[in-house]
Amino acid sequence: MCRHILFDAFFPVLIAVAVLAPAATAQETEYMIGAGDILAVSVWRHADLDRNVVVRTNGLITFPPVGELMAQGMTPTALGRELTQRLRDYTRETNQVTVAMVQFNSRAIFLTGQIAMPGRYSFEQVPDILQVMSEAGGPLPTADLSSVSVIRPTTAGPEVIRIDLGAYMRGEKAVALPELRPGDTVEFPATYGGGVTGPGIVYVLGEVNRPGAYPLTEGMDLLQVLALAGGTTREAKLADVVVVMNAGESQVAANVDLTRITRDGTGRPFHLSAGDRIVVPMAGSSIGEVLLTGAGSLLSASTDVLQGYLLYLTVDRTLKDTKLRQ
Repeated sequence: MCRHILFDAFFPVLIAVAVLAPAATAQETEYMIGAGDILAVSVWRHADLDRNVVVRTNGLITFPPVGELMAQGMTPTALGRELTQRLRDYTRETNQVTVAMVQFNSRAIFLTGQIAMPGRYSFEQVPDILQVMSEAGGPLPTADLSSVSVIRPTTAGPEVIRIDLGAYMRGEKAVALPELRPGDTVEFPATYGGGVTGPGIVYVLGEVNRPGAYPLTEGMDLLQVLALAGGTTREAKLADVVVVMNAGESQVAANVDLTRITRDGTGRPFHLSAGDRIVVPMAGSSIGEVLLTGAGSLLSASTDVLQGYLLYLTVDRTLKDTKLRQ
């Protein structure tokens, strides 16, 4: 009897702890607002008050009719509650304010140098250097991956961390890459040799999830590189994948049919060489259209528009003679 009384008394408490514990954990892991972030503030049934606000360097935001409010160090949920309370005090009516993140600028990483798309990249959770490099389209052919630098601002002045990223990507150095922090600048210097140290890189254009430049290790085939690029999209025309290859001072193109390989796993691997360009067209489009419309995302990483057009003419001509079906 006593056991039943104790169980009945404590069972509701146990349920309350079980329910509240996940909520507390979720709140602890929620994003903390920082300077430079852009927030979307929405007031229920008051669309005229909805707006995007910028967290200034002093951590304050301005939200009419409330005025200035410290946002830095708060979560979006907590800021929404604070704005709800202040707006209620001002308007004398019940309102519900929702705050959502638009840009995570307080956790920005800056990429500079020989990278396809240099600039500022913002993340809710800062990824590693390989993911950041992929987001920026990959390194240019002129990048020296053996001398990549992470420049980190500190109170004592800039701290420079040197990385042999090429050796790491080839598996020659089993060392951990430095963890990136908000405000870091990753610099990709140029190599005097005109190309990347080591085996080199290949370029992927068209209907893949992450177009860009990717490191090529010895023995790598077409499917492995496409996997690095996140795989093909649903719109990809797998029967007409094109690999553009250097042949001395000219270029040749090979048409590769990947449908058989993806369907039943048969077929010979198509091995690649440094500098090869892989073009995955969309169903219903031609190889020329992919090359011309995609010049800004890939071909411009290694050539100008005129060279891209000449490459298109070369591909158009050589495709009539070169058909490699797997």
